[in-house]
Formats: sequence, structure tokens, C-alpha cells
Amino acid sequence: MSFLETKSQQFQDKVRSAPKQPGCYIYKDSTGGVLYVGKAKNLRNRVNSYFNNYKKLELRIQQMLDQASDVELYVVDSEVESIILETNLIKKYKTKYNIFMRDDKSYSWVVFEKQIKGKNDFPRIKIIRNKDLIEEEKAEVFGPYPSQMPLRNILKRVRKVFPYASCNRRLIQITEEPLKVDTNNSIPCLYYHIGLCKGPCASLENKADYMKDFNSIKKFFKGEKVDILKDLESQMKTYSTDKDYEQAAQIRDKINDIKYVTANIGIDNEIDDISVEELKIKQREGGISDLVAQLKFPEDKLKVHKGFRIECYDISNIQGTNPVGAMTVMIDGEVRPDQYRKFRITMQETPNDFGMHQEMMERRLKSLDPEVVEKKKLKPDDSFMSKPDLIIIDGGKGQLHSVYLILKQYGFHTEIPIVGLAKREEEIFKMSSQFKTLENAEDEQSLRLQGISQFTRIMLPRKTEALFIVQRIRDESHRFGITFHRKLRSKKMVLETK
Repeated sequence: MSFLETKSQQFQDKVRSAPKQPGCYIYKDSTGGVLYVGKAKNLRNRVNSYFNNYKKLELRIQQMLDQASDVELYVVDSEVESIILETNLIKKYKTKYNIFMRDDKSYSWVVFEKQIKGKNDFPRIKIIRNKDLIEEEKAEVFGPYPSQMPLRNILKRVRKVFPYASCNRRLIQITEEPLKVDTNNSIPCLYYHIGLCKGPCASLENKADYMKDFNSIKKFFKGEKVDILKDLESQMKTYSTDKDYEQAAQIRDKINDIKYVTANIGIDNEIDDISVEELKIKQREGGISDLVAQLKFPEDKLKVHKGFRIECYDISNIQGTNPVGAMTVMIDGEVRPDQYRKFRITMQETPNDFGMHQEMMERRLKSLDPEVVEKKKLKPDDSFMSKPDLIIIDGGKGQLHSVYLILKQYGFHTEIPIVGLAKREEEIFKMSSQFKTLENAEDEQSLRLQGISQFTRIMLPRKTEALFIVQRIRDESHRFGITFHRKLRSKKMVLETK
């Protein structure tokens, strides 16, 4: 028995179904007290690692896990958000096993030097591990942050958008026109040549322009992305009005870059585990609304409402052996493992991905047909009795069409919108004929004869909540199906060796 199996089933389910997104996790004891706070770039990998490597963990963490009765997971949208939230939560709960403030050298601070005229015209940004070395009257400090490497990675990415000087050279601006900077070395270093510094040492950038980028990075750590973009958009409009289109284009590119680097950052230093849930609920609501709008089904067939239910289906097998199907569920943008269902495929002609999808969907839809339920005396199933608002098939056009035929067979093709999600390009396909009423064009063949494509291709914008929602439930169906498949395969191998 693994260490994880000593915990409650609910605890095990939370760990195994943890999302692959960035976020924070909180281990709690039986009274609900917070034992430990951590962050992860991939929550599933991080949380599972505690139990996969339990015997190799330091004694302090083993003791914490022994006491843990629950784990709370908080999904965020970027590594930056996870760092900020983790810091906020450790400060809030003063957790015993984080050894917070008992060993400050284990933590890091981001230090923004203050601009001092004639002494420090081009202030630097540093990461410091020893707080005693920080002269706070000469700097603005952010932190403490439990991990240094993510901070370095974040600064590395942001520096590509907002270059700054990181050398120890003397940099004092003497004159503005012509620009003259006093320095002990006027030859630009490597960072200038790779675009990470604009070369104030060689009098190639004045202190006013330098401070614009410097302050933008500071706003970034404050979570003030909106203000950064407003400043840049204002600059772009000014250059455009002055017909300086080259500068306007550079600012436009910078806006696009900062949107990419800071995509979906909505957490600041005031957000905790309570407010982050409120924030994420709003984001999920926005994601569902955006997804519905992007899919462009008729409003009477697909509209946002409380309890919006998405079901996703996937097939798992290796060369047709031990094929299984998985149904995962998301309600109002949040995964619901208690509603997941698995199918052991019974058809003999495998591998046949289309046929296996059809078998799984037929078995699922039977529970929505009152006559079948009554005739076969099917047992009530909370998950099966709820009709989905949207069905997602993990697969391309072939899988989508095969499942659509089953919906048509049961008469649900006029009620339940269905789409397919192709893995390679994250393309979404829907049946062009679904919900269409055309004279003399009641089937797909007639539509094709009229030159109407059988499928409509939809590309959801990258790094949007709508795409995250689709990816999340697809990843869940894949994980859930693979887990069931491995279990069946292991049982078969045991039986064969006996």
C-alpha cells in the first residue's frame, strides 16, 4: 500500500485529479488548521511528488504529511501569480512547517533601488537572500518569496520587454542635450548586444526613458498590468499622432509582448485563499461566456446559465488492448471528479476508435431516455441523469462525426451541442449541419452537394480562459482514462502470470 492510500478517498481523489496548471496548495490537519503552503508550476506533478517520494522527504515534511487530512488547491494562471499567492498565504497563516521567518535566508526579496540624482541615476533591480543586506531607505522591496529560481526566470522574461542595467558600473547622467553619462566603462556589455539593456553606459539611453521601463517592472510586481498597458498605449498614440510610425510600431510590439508575458495576471499582494476563489469564479464565468460566444451555436441551444455542464469523452488503449472510455465533467468551469464516469469497452473489433466512441456515447445516452431506463430498469445515476449543455469529444472530425450519429440516433442532436477537439493544433470542430434547418437539405450529403462544408473549424484565442477551460477538461478525460486503463492492464498482467 502506498502512503497516499492511507489517506481518505476524498483526499486521494483531490491529489490524483489535481490540475496541471500553476497554483498553490494548502495541506490541512483534521481540525482544518493550515499545516503547509506551497506553490507549483504544475499542481498535479508537485502534489503527487510528495506521496511518490515520501520516504525521501526530509523529516519535517514527512511529519507534516502524517498530520495532513485535507489538501486545498488554488489554480492561478501564471508562475507569477503562484509566487505572489504563496507569499500572501504564508504571511496570512504563519504556517508551522514552512519555517517562515525563522530562517529568512531561505527566502528571497526583489529589490528596486531608488533613483538618487547625481549618485544613482540608473537604479538596478536585484534579488537578495539576506534581508540584513537591504538598505530599505535606499530601495523598494517586494517579498519575501520562498523560491529564488522562479523570480530569476520571471525577471529574465520581463527584461526582454523592459530592458534595464544589471552591471556595477558608475552611471551618472551629466547632460541631456547632448546626452552624456559619466561611467567608469563606456563600452556596452553583452546585455546591450542581446537587447536586455539599452546601453546607458555608452550614453545611448537617458535616465527618463530608463525609469519608464524600470517603473513598469515595478508595476508588474505590484500586479498593475492594466496601468502598464495604459501607459504604453498612450505612448503609442502619441507617436502615431506625431507620425512617428516606427516608434509607434515598437511600442505596439512591446504591448503585445507584455500581454503575452503577463497573460491573465489578476493577483496582487492583497489576494488570499478566500479572495482568489472569488477572483477565479469570475474568471471561470467569463471563460464560459467567451467559449459559448466563440462556438456560435444558436442561443436557444447553448447559453450561459447557473450549473452550466460540460462533458468530455476520451478513449484509452494500446493497440486495441484493454480499451476504456472516460467521461469527465465540468460545472460552471470547475471540474467535478465526483461526476466522472468510466466505461470498459466491450466491442471485439478493436482498435476501432470511432466504434469505441460510439459504444461509450450510446451507453451514456441510454440513461437520458426514459423508455430505456424503464425497460432495462437502469439504476439511477446522478451524473448520467443530468443532461450536458455541451459535449466535447477528444478527437478530430472522424470521432466527432461518429458520436454525432449516436446523438442523432437517440434524437439528442437537436438538443445537445457537440464539438471535437483535435490535439495537434487545439482545433475545435463542430458539425455544420447541427441545428440548421434548410429546405431540401436535411442530411449531411445534401449539405455537401450544396457546397456547404460538413465541419466548421474554430480556433480559440491562445492564453484565454475559454481555451484553458477546454484544455483542462480534455486533460482530465485523458488522465482519468489512462489511470483506469493502467489499472485494467495491471490486473490482466497479474492474472496472466499466475
